[in-house]
Amino acid sequence: DVWLNNPRRPMEASGTSGMKAAMNGVLNLSILDGWWDEAYRGRDTDGPPPGWAIGEAGAQARTQKAADRADQQALYRALEEDVAPLFYERDPSGLPVRWVARMQE
Repeated sequence: DVWLNNPRRPMEASGTSGMKAAMNGVLNLSILDGWWDEAYRGRDTDGPPPGWAIGEAGAQARTQKAADRADQQALYRALEEDVAPLFYERDPSGLPVRWVARMQE
């Protein structure tokens, strides 16, 4: 499972649903705002991050329409290039080993 959370910045409420999902091993795919901005560890740490970011931290656009478009493109890019390939990557026994490693973070 993937918890998809895409509020408009900086309108993230409390994020407790995403936190509950994470506590149950669900990976997050979210805008870097609110709790996820703090919880997301990025790809340059020792372990794999417990999910993916939609866009960049502190991303700003001139208009809300431009921000929505940028987030839309970032979401599709993450799904196509990161989330789906990792989900379907299986070891010889059929287990998604790297997906599970992220769940355990």
